[in-house]
Amino acid sequence: MAIVLTASDLIDLFLRGGTIGILLLVVVHLLNKPATGPIRLTGIAFCLTGIAEAIVHTPLLAQVAPLPLQLMLPLEQAHFICMWWFVRSLFDDRFEWRLPCFIPAAIATPIVLAAILLEGPAVFVLRGALVALNVVLLGLIVSDALRDRATDLVNERRAFRRALALSVPPFTLFVSIVSLLNMWAALNPVVCNIYAAIYFLMSLGFSYWLTSLKGGMFARSETGQEGTPEDAPLTGADRLELDRVVKAMDGGLYLEPGLTIGGLGDLMHIPEHRLRRLINRGLGYRNFAAFVNDYRINEAKRRLADPAMAREQIIQHAFSLGYASLAPFNRAFRERVGVSPSEFREGALNRTAAE
Repeated sequence: MAIVLTASDLIDLFLRGGTIGILLLVVVHLLNKPATGPIRLTGIAFCLTGIAEAIVHTPLLAQVAPLPLQLMLPLEQAHFICMWWFVRSLFDDRFEWRLPCFIPAAIATPIVLAAILLEGPAVFVLRGALVALNVVLLGLIVSDALRDRATDLVNERRAFRRALALSVPPFTLFVSIVSLLNMWAALNPVVCNIYAAIYFLMSLGFSYWLTSLKGGMFARSETGQEGTPEDAPLTGADRLELDRVVKAMDGGLYLEPGLTIGGLGDLMHIPEHRLRRLINRGLGYRNFAAFVNDYRINEAKRRLADPAMAREQIIQHAFSLGYASLAPFNRAFRERVGVSPSEFREGALNRTAAE
């Protein structure tokens, strides 16, 4: 069968080829990074599924050798899930593979299998459910981008959070409309070109942002670990200011309820942007909440192990340490110590009693 290439086909092939090349470049960039835990793994998975997505939805391929639904649906769904994983691991310095990470996959798998096996109107309902799931995932991506942005100490990552929050909503709307239309009939070539162009531009922007970052962007160093001079040396004036901040925190400033980086900057008479840089580059922290929580949890451990305070309620400690409620205190304590405050106190007091 002779293949006739229209101008629309050529434009689509050019854009999709560019997208594939860009994502391959990102994969190589991530492979050359030092060990960065789940960030590299999820980033590579996101790019590879994006490449597959660009290939299987090529209009020309659909005309010449249409791929079976059994291949297209799993690849499409995997791409959205991998995108969410990558964003979560990028913005959460304490990201770990836990059960909630696999909930979208657990929801999508039976829907995809049913859509593949069934026929008739049920298929449209199931594919509509997958579109709805993808909209939810993209909504979670925006939520992850906005959450903790105010406490993020990595300037490049804060900028990327803002870019994601602005670009994902219109992209979500467009993808949802295109996906719903594609269930009923072949898409108009112009719509295909627009979709390919948007995907190409987002890939290009993401690639430019990623490949221009310093290595520290992907670091997952232990909180509190001092940054090296090679990362970003501080001047003598910077170190004097940082010393003032550390002394103020050691003196109990971390007990201030609702302490924010802006509030700390006001108290120390240091501009917020400079304070972010000092804490990030001088102390190695990537998030202001982690910086404050380390002080609070260390003090909590001291109080919980003190026999003289053995009868005080856990919630009293939480309030006195600056937490607004018990839940964030318990969560922060467990993340850093590995056990709940109650378990820690019981173990510490039992050891004291045995001694």
